[in-house]
Formats: sequence, structure tokens, C-alpha cells
Amino acid sequence: MDFLTDLFTQMSIRDSLLVLLFLFVAFLIGLITGWLYWRRRLEELRTELTGTLTTLNRVSKELDETRIKLANTEEDLHRANMEADNFRKKFHTCEEEKGQLRADIYTLQEKVEGKAKSPTGKKEGGEAGAAKQALSAAMGTRITKATAADKDDLKLINGVGPFIEKKLNALDLYTFEQISQFDDDLVEQVTRAIEFFPGRIARDNWVGQAAALFQTKMTNPAALKRAKATPSNPNDLKVVEGVGPKIEQLLKDGGIRNWSDLASASVARLQEILDAAGDRYRIHDPGTWPKQADLLAKGDFDAFKEYTDFLQGGKSPG
Repeated sequence: MDFLTDLFTQMSIRDSLLVLLFLFVAFLIGLITGWLYWRRRLEELRTELTGTLTTLNRVSKELDETRIKLANTEEDLHRANMEADNFRKKFHTCEEEKGQLRADIYTLQEKVEGKAKSPTGKKEGGEAGAAKQALSAAMGTRITKATAADKDDLKLINGVGPFIEKKLNALDLYTFEQISQFDDDLVEQVTRAIEFFPGRIARDNWVGQAAALFQTKMTNPAALKRAKATPSNPNDLKVVEGVGPKIEQLLKDGGIRNWSDLASASVARLQEILDAAGDRYRIHDPGTWPKQADLLAKGDFDAFKEYTDFLQGGKSPG
């Protein structure tokens, strides 16, 4: 401060005024320069804000459109779920009816098995009789001849149970080798002769299975000797075809703890338990479970094997 006082004391009034003028002009230049800089910066910020607001408006509009699409999609999904539920109910009703029809067919087959054979020398009529004659003519030419002494366990073929095995034996079909020699025509004749489900022999691939079993018989016959293990635990619901560990637990939680309980349960009750467990389980078809459990509870394991050989994953074949 003393320095400035001495400086201005030594200067003339004119010089002092010039210095003050220069300082004032410098101050104005700095003020104007700062004002111009911040004005330009303010304009840039305004431009950025305008762009941001435009983008925000566009995004907001797109968000509104997306919300509308989502609402429409949820409505469509809800409608589709309702239609799917209706379809499931119709499907389960049809499957239940099929299961009951299959059980009725099996009962009729059991009755047919108990009937006396036709008198010797009397020709059987219809397609079955004609098919049996055709098979008899094929013996020794298209099919190797065999007798009961050559008998293989045809029940090792998936789809052949005790009842069907007896019918095949009645046609002089005893061995894997004979079954492996079937062509399409012979498959058709056997189907008619034993009054079997059309297409089932081909579907279960009897010919392929028999060929593999015949090869095993030739190379390793001991492998064909299987222990006739029969279910012994009435609380093991997994024996029923179509029931796995998780479904078994669901059934037991629902009060169905053994074969007898399952045999006496209605299909509607079983479906109710599956439906309550969610979509993962309601797709299963319990239509044949009571019939299977009834055979197990009665100890009729041969009939159980025969019946389940007709099933596919616990369901009646379509």
C-alpha cells in the first residue's frame, strides 16, 4: 500500500489518470471476455439440454408404446393360457376314456384266453382264420419250423407278455429266430392271427429285438437267463408305469400310500393331485394307474406284465 502511495506521489496527475484508465480498460476487457465466454457456454448447454429433452421425449414415447404392446401381449398370453387349460382338460378326459377302453379290451382278452379252442378240424372264419392258414403255409419256407422243445422266452421281447406269447406259440411260433424272419406281410398276418393292435408289432420292433436276442442266444445264451423278479413292496408306487419318484411323493402326500390305495383312487382324484402340483405334473396321464395298481395288489404279476407291455410310458397306446 505504501508502495502505491509513493508511486502515485512521484507521478503527475496526468500520468496517474492514464494508469487508472489503463487499469479500468483492462478490467472492462476482462469482464467482456468472461461474459462472452460464459454466454457461448450457456448457449452450448441450452443446445445440449434441448437435445436431451428431445431424446427423453422420444424414449418416453417408445416406453409408452412398449407398455401398450406389453399389455396386449399379457392379454394374449392370458387368453392362450385359458385355451391351453381347456385343451388340457379335454385331453385328459380323452386319455381317461382311452385308458378305460384299454382296460376293457384287456379284460376281454383275458376272457378270450379262457375260452376253449375251436374243435380239431374245424376251420376258423374271418381274417384271423385266413391269417393263420397263411402262416401255416409259410412254415418251413419263409419261416423256420420249430416246436415247443425249441421254445425261447418270447416275453424278453418288449411288447410280448404271457398272453401274447401263448397266442404266438399256438401259431407254432416259438423262437427268436422265427420272429426275426418276419417281413412286412408276415407281420400283417401275425397281427391278424393274434388279433393284435395294427402297427404295434412294427412300432415295438419285434423283428429287430428278436434278431438281437437270437444273436445273443448264439453267442452268449447265459445272458438271456433272467431272474423273474416280481414286485414285493406294496408301498413302492414307482412299480406302476408312469409313476416316478417325484410323482410317488405327490401321491403319498395326497394320502395314496400303497397299491391298494392307488387301485381304489379315481382317475379324477389322481389328476387333481397332479394339477395341484403345477404344469410340470398336470401333463401326466393317470388313466391306467388304478388298473395297474389293482393287478399288483391282487398279486397277478403276469397280468400286470401283460398289461404294461401294451402301454407306452404308462399311457394307453394311441
